[in-house]
Amino acid sequence: MSNNQFTFQDNSNNSKSKPPYKKVSGTPSEGTITKTIGTGDNAKNSLVWITIQWSFIIGSFITLGIYLYAIYFQSEARNNLLEDIKSIWSIFIPLITLALGYTFGKGK
Repeated sequence: MSNNQFTFQDNSNNSKSKPPYKKVSGTPSEGTITKTIGTGDNAKNSLVWITIQWSFIIGSFITLGIYLYAIYFQSEARNNLLEDIKSIWSIFIPLITLALGYTFGKGK
């Protein structure tokens, strides 16, 4: 058996030392989200615009896909084409309405 000795340093009188962090001064750098949507009121309006824009884009592509599927691949899907398109837009129209209501309905 080897005789190992361990020594420990007592830091009990060091309780009033400074915290292990530094205060950072200056302005924070812009991140990718801040560069995309802006800050403050501009960010709010940008998010509304992005919501409306992507709702129209995604809704249009899904509608186009359903239309092309009904025309080229299944003749029996043509019977329900209008109902399918209505069901797709019943998802996106409330999002667009909500975003527009937020934009024009908020009081200042």
